[in-house]
Amino acid sequence: MEGISVLSADQRAQVEATATRSGVQGWRARMVLSSDDHRRATATRRRDNTLGDGFDLIAPAFTDRGYAGPGGGRAAVVPRTPEWRATTVQVAGLWPYCVGATAPTVGVPVGSHYISGSPVHFDPMSWFLRGFITAPIAFVLALNGFGKSSLIRRIMTGAVAAGETVLCMGDTKGEYRDLVTRLGGQVVDIGYGHGCINPLDVGALGSVIAALPDADQRRQVAARVEAGQINIIAGLIELVRGARVADYEEVLLAAGLRELYSPAGGFTHEHPPILENLLDVISEGGARLREFAEEDDETSYRDATKPLRRSMRALVEGPFGAIFNGPTSTRLDLSSPAICIDISRIPEGDTKLLAAVLMTCWSDGFGAVAAAHALSDAGLAPARTFEVVMDEIWRVLGVGEFMVDRVDALTRLQRGLATGLIMCSHTIKDLAAFDSPAAQAKALGFFERARAKIIGPVGPEEANRIAAVAGMTNTEKLLVTSWAAPRPPSDDDLDTTRREIPPGTGCYLLKTGEAEEPGIPFRMVFTPTERDSDIHNTNRRFDNLDQTPAGR
Repeated sequence: MEGISVLSADQRAQVEATATRSGVQGWRARMVLSSDDHRRATATRRRDNTLGDGFDLIAPAFTDRGYAGPGGGRAAVVPRTPEWRATTVQVAGLWPYCVGATAPTVGVPVGSHYISGSPVHFDPMSWFLRGFITAPIAFVLALNGFGKSSLIRRIMTGAVAAGETVLCMGDTKGEYRDLVTRLGGQVVDIGYGHGCINPLDVGALGSVIAALPDADQRRQVAARVEAGQINIIAGLIELVRGARVADYEEVLLAAGLRELYSPAGGFTHEHPPILENLLDVISEGGARLREFAEEDDETSYRDATKPLRRSMRALVEGPFGAIFNGPTSTRLDLSSPAICIDISRIPEGDTKLLAAVLMTCWSDGFGAVAAAHALSDAGLAPARTFEVVMDEIWRVLGVGEFMVDRVDALTRLQRGLATGLIMCSHTIKDLAAFDSPAAQAKALGFFERARAKIIGPVGPEEANRIAAVAGMTNTEKLLVTSWAAPRPPSDDDLDTTRREIPPGTGCYLLKTGEAEEPGIPFRMVFTPTERDSDIHNTNRRFDNLDQTPAGR
């Protein structure tokens, strides 16, 4: 039969007779009959092929569950079709997902959409310039270990590529220095034996005063420099004593600075004083300072200034003195595309010192931004935009309620300075860990004022707290909490040659409003260049450890 071997009539009759028996012989005969039936059917289809090309073109039989037969793909189980009910207006734009599915391709490419796979772009400055958000502020919130810093580094890279200057003022873990180095930026080390930062140094803002051609502008910038010095010294004193600086004490600080910068003091913006010089001036007193303190004689002046002198002595002689009582080791270079102040060498347990250095670095960074704008306003430099990263904001707020006002003053300046701001923390509870309701409300304002909130893997309680401030749908709550849940371990995890990555790593939800409208979920994946550069590897301490379990 057309090249296909089948049983003859006599052979088939004999096999049919054997097939009626039981046992192995009967079973084997029935298998032979089934094979012969298939060969006869194939030969028949080939014979009926009108094209005569020798190929079997007859399709399998079509049933209500698909095509039956070899290659047909018949479904054994047919699932029920999902159903939705909606108004005609809603159905007109139906998209069968419960969270947002599109995002404008404006800004830095941060990842792909978690559901649709389409590209997601974002950075605070680009979205602000296009009118998508009302202020260039973003707040990144997620549990530790899920890639917050990696996302910020991606945004930093894109900002530098767009011509912005990125300022990472206080890198507490050294997570940004490798990226800044590769971008050709400036890295400044601060820590015991690694560098000092003088809070009385006028910084970049004071260094441009002499270059300004207009006398009024020089006077305005000089007044701003003095106000910044008083503000940062008062903040350091509050950290040391754990209480607020009195009003008359701030007046004495201002009077002491003016004495130092007077012709008799001998200090200039190019050669600024240090904390020890300010302490000496206040300790010596004199008629001028007694007048500011409203004291009639030297004895009453000494009594009135004793708390201030004690606090400043602690700054000069105590642990703070190794960092703050000395000339600034390296001034910020405004010509760099990115600047990172690495303070990772300060011990983790020294909370007050870390907070003091962070606050001083942020003040120095915003001063550098103001200096660039002053030069631009005078026509001495082109207009520029900046991106400031305030990572680990919880470290400063955790010192005490009095630090809230200091940080609040810094975070309200960014739009007037053409500066984008990226804040980062682990939980919204860090912003509400105060006894005073007023301090809680002001600290929560940091999160509320962020026009873009990027929420990574968090727990159920944290999702509810965020929803009370930012507005999240129930589906979004389940989504961000599912990212934080690791899968149960299995026997496959006994393979010590590979390290599993938590499933929620790199997953984020971008929210840009307070209403319960869908946000943009996305997943960030490293590019080959990022992986090869190793700039995102924050687990280097574990790379060379022996992962073999004990007893093996």
